Amino acid sequence: MKAIQYIRLIGKEFISLTDAELHLWVEMVRPMVSRKQFGKLYEQAIAYLVCHKLKMAGYGENPLGDMGAIGIGFAVGSVSEGGSSISFGANQSSNLATDAELGLTAYGVQFLQLRRMVIVPIHCSGELDSSGGKGKNNPCIVPVASDAVLGGIKVRPGSGLKLGPDGTLSVDREEP
Repeated sequence: MKAIQYIRLIGKEFISLTDAELHLWVEMVRPMVSRKQFGKLYEQAIAYLVCHKLKMAGYGENPLGDMGAIGIGFAVGSVSEGGSSISFGANQSSNLATDAELGLTAYGVQFLQLRRMVIVPIHCSGELDSSGGKGKNNPCIVPVASDAVLGGIKVRPGSGLKLGPDGTLSVDREEP
């Protein structure tokens, strides 16, 4: 299993775990990673996610001793001597709330990086149709699906969307 070889390569701190234990961790995270979406990076993504989960579960090295596993891998953000307080810096501004836990270990951050490489979110770049999308008889068309399903949405004041009984999305073409 290639994922276990990757875990041994990138997670040297988990040397004490047996291959059988790692295999169980791999099987536990497999449903969380899409083979179709990650493609050639699937086994690598599995390895990073397993290493992240192991780290969060308290396995591996802890350079801070018993001070807590959450701060492992991050720089100290602030230290207070009087009240004996220490906090760690982890830039979470680019992570969604659902991804915040992945930002707590270097392995999780690397998993997020791989995911961002292979899963591109839907976004609108503001492009118009080939004719420029201007003029009274040529409203702006924003392609959102294939020609067979929708083809485009007319964007103009008063237009709206409606969902057909068969589940198709269409433009409400009622003229004023």
